[in-house]
Amino acid sequence: MSIPKEPRQLMINLMYIVLTAILALNVSAEILNAFHTIDESMEESSEVVNRSNQQIYQAIKTQAEAYTRFEPYREKADAILTLTETFYDYVEQLKQNLVREAGGLDESGQAVRKTDKDIPTRILVNEGRGEELKQKVIEARNDLLQLLDEEERTVLKNAIPLNLKKVPIDSEKKNWAQFTFQQMPVAAVLPILSKFQQDIRISETVLLNYFLGKTGIEINKPDAFVPIISMEKSYLTSGETFNGEISLAAYSSSSDNIAIWVDGQPYEVANGKAIFSRPVGSSGTHTHHVKVELSNPVTGEKEVFKKDFSYEVGTRSVTVSADKMNVLYIGVDNPISISAAGISSGSIRVNASGTQITRTAGNKYRANPSHTGTAVISVSGDGMAPVTFEYRVKRIPDPVAQLGRRKGGQLSAGEMRVQEGLIPVLEGFDFDARCNIVSFEVVRVPKNDDAKVADNQGGKFQPRALDIVQQARSNDIYYFDDIRVKCPGDEHTRNISGLIFKIK
Repeated sequence: MSIPKEPRQLMINLMYIVLTAILALNVSAEILNAFHTIDESMEESSEVVNRSNQQIYQAIKTQAEAYTRFEPYREKADAILTLTETFYDYVEQLKQNLVREAGGLDESGQAVRKTDKDIPTRILVNEGRGEELKQKVIEARNDLLQLLDEEERTVLKNAIPLNLKKVPIDSEKKNWAQFTFQQMPVAAVLPILSKFQQDIRISETVLLNYFLGKTGIEINKPDAFVPIISMEKSYLTSGETFNGEISLAAYSSSSDNIAIWVDGQPYEVANGKAIFSRPVGSSGTHTHHVKVELSNPVTGEKEVFKKDFSYEVGTRSVTVSADKMNVLYIGVDNPISISAAGISSGSIRVNASGTQITRTAGNKYRANPSHTGTAVISVSGDGMAPVTFEYRVKRIPDPVAQLGRRKGGQLSAGEMRVQEGLIPVLEGFDFDARCNIVSFEVVRVPKNDDAKVADNQGGKFQPRALDIVQQARSNDIYYFDDIRVKCPGDEHTRNISGLIFKIK
């Protein structure tokens, strides 16, 4: 019978997406569709590997039934399948849980809330399922290696792809789960989980083929090949470098019968894969054409497999907005929102000139300028050049003096006599601020008598001003002039418009 032998590493790490962000990362529909396409591709290739593995297992079983000396290899093959299936099912349940929390699948087979970043963060980071997955990966790898003797482990440990990407030393993420899943959309997390399922299938292939070789059976060409493009990132920003690995999901006898081209350019193949690396420039969607040529070890004929892959190049963007107005005011807390697409919240650095700026929570900040003119807020982080935003700085607008909630006009003598003072009102001002009246002059002009004048300190009527107000008679005219006020942030008093009342 014709059974596959020594598979080489035919599928490699697909992408560990580090996108964050934070602060309001807007992922385009094209990128989300790309994630879905990659996820489907990996699921399909995992199924191809699984079918091939079943053939290999049946070959080991057949040999063990024919020759009892091969029974230990069948027992190890059984143990391998149990371990790998348990791990595969665990990851599948994790994926189904994410999809269920994201509203299930739509007509296109994608999660309804595929852009939701809170679901993966809650389940995989906050609830600890991500660190649990990490432990499952470590345990599965160790359990598989324990099925080998020491010499075999030395030979095969590097051929088993099931492994974890290390968290960079300079990362602000506390653990692997945060580094891998925090603030990642559902659409991006599913391919990462599918990658682990793919890795366990390939690990299964490596060990099954090894034990099959122990029974003396030779492998021939399998009947399915799938070009695989594995990318570290599918969304990049200008100035970054695109890194990807291209391989053929083939289960052939050696790795020297594969040739790979990208956009017509040949790439060196080592261990069944070629490394594709290219700096990215302009933003937008970039597509490359892959051709893989396989020399059939049985017939000597050459077969060609083609596939396109795309990635999205975006431009990092920063938005800074004053939550209440496009102006900063002296003497009050000015709320500011800062969002940076493509940069994690922990990587954002905010500096300012012409104002103090303090982070309050999340992407919320408070600006407190001290003098009029211009304030400049600068945002940078994660290798992005500083982006600056200018704001005009003004003092709080002049309040309007009111007497009994009136700004002038006619007033009865009785109403005038019961007034207690003037109040400064900030009309149409959205901030919680209060100005104080420092002083003013009140003048009563009777119809048939001399005018009476009093200077008053503060907003409340002092005895002399109160006496003049309580003398109100019909046809009197009252003037409240030279009203001086002081608002938060003012170094000196300011003069505001006066009031005129006629007693009816």
